[in-house]
Amino acid sequence: MEKIKNYFLRMKYFVQRVYRLTLRYEKQEKLVWKDLKFLHKDAEWRSGIYEQEKTIETVFEIAPEKAGIFYYMIYEGCYHCRVKILENFPNEFTSELFILAAHFNNLLKNGVVIVNVHSQYVEYHQKKDILIPLLYSSEIYGQLMQHFNVSKDIYAAFQRLVVEQEAPAIIIADLLKEKKENEDEDEKEG
Repeated sequence: MEKIKNYFLRMKYFVQRVYRLTLRYEKQEKLVWKDLKFLHKDAEWRSGIYEQEKTIETVFEIAPEKAGIFYYMIYEGCYHCRVKILENFPNEFTSELFILAAHFNNLLKNGVVIVNVHSQYVEYHQKKDILIPLLYSSEIYGQLMQHFNVSKDIYAAFQRLVVEQEAPAIIIADLLKEKKENEDEDEKEG
């Protein structure tokens, strides 16, 4: 009986995915937007939802006692995650900020670190085609968490640059060393 139930459940999800693929582009965006809103409401996160812009603004703790405003958006056929890492940076750090951002952009598999000189901020932006979240709504949460976790590392790195005035190469080397140690520790436990 359990096998039959599982079979019908898998068939239901398969038919649902095929149906979603047949929809027009605008309807696909609306479905992913609906799934994104449901995730935020279900998790009871402190969020502002902006229907016309298809944007959700959420506050998460990016460092101890430091909140970051995270933006989740659906537009141009993509699911976007954004957060400002650093605001109102001193002009004398501009070159080092670009160097550190370039190091991150060479290492990141997903997303890009952007230095906006005119508005004086550094942002981490990640986007994914809506096709994957359309077919697998759990990918919305997966991308959100990946963006959040990477944002914390990027925030800490830029704080080391601006506050402690560490060299970008040392910051990246320390981050890579820490990542390697964590991977080695995970292998020993697994």
